[in-house]
Amino acid sequence: MSPLTVPLWPGGEHPAMKVVFPRQQSQKPSPAVLVFQGGAYATHAGSGGGSAEWLAKQGIVGVGVEYRTQGTSDAYPENYADAARAIRIVRDRAAEWNIDPGRIGILGYSAGGHLASLLSTQPDLYAAPDDDLAGRVSARPDLVILGYPLITFVDGYFPGAFANSAANFFGRRDTPESLRRDFSNELHVDRSHPPVFIWTTKDDALVPYTHSELFVDACRKADVPVRYEVFPHGPHGMGLALQQTSEVRNWTSQLVEWLEERWGERFAQH
Repeated sequence: MSPLTVPLWPGGEHPAMKVVFPRQQSQKPSPAVLVFQGGAYATHAGSGGGSAEWLAKQGIVGVGVEYRTQGTSDAYPENYADAARAIRIVRDRAAEWNIDPGRIGILGYSAGGHLASLLSTQPDLYAAPDDDLAGRVSARPDLVILGYPLITFVDGYFPGAFANSAANFFGRRDTPESLRRDFSNELHVDRSHPPVFIWTTKDDALVPYTHSELFVDACRKADVPVRYEVFPHGPHGMGLALQQTSEVRNWTSQLVEWLEERWGERFAQH
């Protein structure tokens, strides 16, 4: 099946999501993973490009999701509404697209990792008035994959930190700590949270590895299954890292191994 471009909302072409299907179509429903690229909430098209296509090569339906940012003069709750709407659409159209509605994951890089973990920790945080799927189709993913994610708006925070991601998310620089805590995802993990795969590097100079560790610690305290890979070296924003020569390039094969364990299915690695 050829890739599909599906608008998220009635009456407009954007934001939209691109649904990429495996070349070899399985008779049984396939799992799907939605991808939120990085971009500091200034753009939806930062690091992580090509991930939907890579997932399709593994036999997984890959879904690249546009979400509104400062680049479209938008902030919360529009960014969150787009992410929640995307997963609801995929789950609602699962039968049509031969997707298993119980095996829908999300993959987020950098600020996209913040959006992914916000959705996984608080899937009912906000429902857009024009989301006709809200209330009847769940936005909670079945598993979560995070690459060098922005997690907290509290630890190490100052105005302008993390390439202005927090300011871009809220659409303001003077956000009080009480509000920033509401969107610091390490503070909202509970036992119902889905399993997590998370990776980063020790020398990430833009989003410290401590963000990942805060989330890992929260998952472990809540007895949430989590696999954590921290590599010694690698700059921020590597995405799939397939062209890297250091061991960080192995994260994708480690992810496939983990997905096989979680979903009980062998995936081809290309």
